[in-house]
Amino acid sequence: MSDATAPSGRTWRLWLALYVACSMVVGLVVSLLVLRSGAGTTEVVLAGGGGFATSFALCLALPAAVRELKRLG
Repeated sequence: MSDATAPSGRTWRLWLALYVACSMVVGLVVSLLVLRSGAGTTEVVLAGGGGFATSFALCLALPAAVRELKRLG
């Protein structure tokens, strides 16, 4: 990746903070839905953590996928 297309450290940190915030919202919503279904504390924590981790991984993969699609197209 050339220097012209490389994101600055400040911009990358901003995007990372946005990814974390969105992933926390997803994890919280998943936890609340599982809690409302009557599951125990362990299941709620595991489901919320899984929702957070999955959402964060998708957010991290998105820029690379878009960059690759732009390169191919």
